[in-house]
Formats: sequence, C-alpha cells, structure tokens
Amino acid sequence: MNWTIVLSLVAVVIIVGLVSYATWLLLALRRQKQKIAAARQKRHDFTFDSVQIIAKAMLNDDCNLSEGVLRLNALLPGLQPQALDKYSAMQQLYQTVMEMPTHEARRALPKNQRMRLDLTRESAEAELEQKIKLELRQLLSDIEINNRKNNVRN
Repeated sequence: MNWTIVLSLVAVVIIVGLVSYATWLLLALRRQKQKIAAARQKRHDFTFDSVQIIAKAMLNDDCNLSEGVLRLNALLPGLQPQALDKYSAMQQLYQTVMEMPTHEARRALPKNQRMRLDLTRESAEAELEQKIKLELRQLLSDIEINNRKNNVRN
C-alpha cells in the first residue's frame, strides 16, 4: 500500500476524532449553559415569589414593616438592582432599623435599651406606615411587570 494513502487515512481518522471531540465539547457547553439558565430562572422565580409573599404579608399586617423592609432589602437586588431606592419610605425605615441588633444580640441588651430601640422602630413604622403600604402596592405592580418582561425574553 502506498504511504500517502496510509497517511491520508490516518489524517482522516485524526480529523474525524477531533471533529467528534469538538462536537462533544460544544454539546456539553450547551447543556451547561441550559443548566445555568434553568438555575437562574429557578432563583429568580423563588425570589419573585418571596418578595410577593413578604409584600403581601406586610400589606395584611402579617409581617411587621421593619422585618419586611429588612427582608425585601436583601431580596430585591436579585430582581431589580437598587430597587429599594425607588421606594423612599421603605428605604427610610430600612435606614432606621438596619443597624438594630436582632436575635441573640438583641436579647443580650438591657431591657431599657431594648425598649428604646422598640420605641424608635415602632414610631418610625407608625410614621411611615401609610406611605410604605402605598409603596408596597407599587412594588408588587413593578415586579409583576418586570417578571412579565423577563418571561417574554425567555
């Protein structure tokens, strides 16, 4: 057999092998991108649902406003960057309560200091309650619109 034919066959086998490997890598990359997109969508859906639940609980007085704004401040950047900045009353309450101790740190405080913090928090909640409830309705509307836009793109 002629050496050129043998070398040509070896070259064809190598090329077919490389093409097969490249195809396999591209398919693996595609699957990985699909998994990442699915995980992002799952995280977005979970965040969207969580924000809705918290906002509705705040509107129905099932969750106090301070706890709600702390939770929303943690969740909203996943849906809309700087989202809480759009809602001045919620942002104002967040600024009031963000440094207040919680859980064990709160229990460790003397009773009079806890009472002072409670008074500060409750007076801020009372002062801002009506504005926050209006902002919560707007927030629910905004995230619903944003969610519909995201679903159209996907």
